Amino acid sequence: MKLTADLIIRAPDSFNPCQDRELNLRGNKISVLENLGATKDQFDTIDFSDNEITRLENMPQMKRLKTLLFNNNHINKIADDFGESLVNLHTLILTNNRITNLADLDALANFPALKYISLLDNVCTKKQNYRLYLVYILPRLKVIDFKKISQEERDRSKEIYGPSKIVKEKLQKLKDQQLKQKTFEPGEGLKNLNNNNNNNNNNGNGNGNTKK
Repeated sequence: MKLTADLIIRAPDSFNPCQDRELNLRGNKISVLENLGATKDQFDTIDFSDNEITRLENMPQMKRLKTLLFNNNHINKIADDFGESLVNLHTLILTNNRITNLADLDALANFPALKYISLLDNVCTKKQNYRLYLVYILPRLKVIDFKKISQEERDRSKEIYGPSKIVKEKLQKLKDQQLKQKTFEPGEGLKNLNNNNNNNNNNGNGNGNTKK
């Protein structure tokens, strides 16, 4: 079924036990995320469980949204920019989907506030160092698959992967900026031009004195 604006408007909503306003889009055979601007960013939680969604993509800016539920879908891909529009999303439930490799999780690094995630019943959870890799790309995470991240896991993640991916990217960005500053200093051309003019003036004065 197509996720139309009409379907979104007609979908039931209520306040869940956490007193968050929740939009229920469960079990509608939805295959593609679209038209979510029709929510007008009025919900704390949206439940997409028991659909046929294959990709996490096409999310508009939704500053209020805190929780997304995607249990029992066919998700195998997370778009790189999916999390950038969900600045306050802290919980993402992806239980029983089709995410296969650890590299498929890299896009999660773009979720600025994510703290709780479930990937139970995905093939990627069977990969070596699965939890440690999630800690590496998401240092803010607190809970993976309903189990709290231990300090030992955080330490082990650093031993294997080094500083978190976010820290690495920031350090690389800083190095790039420093390299640009060394390569080109604003006003450098003007400074050289002024120096040349001063030298020419001095030479002119010297020649005049010789003639006298």
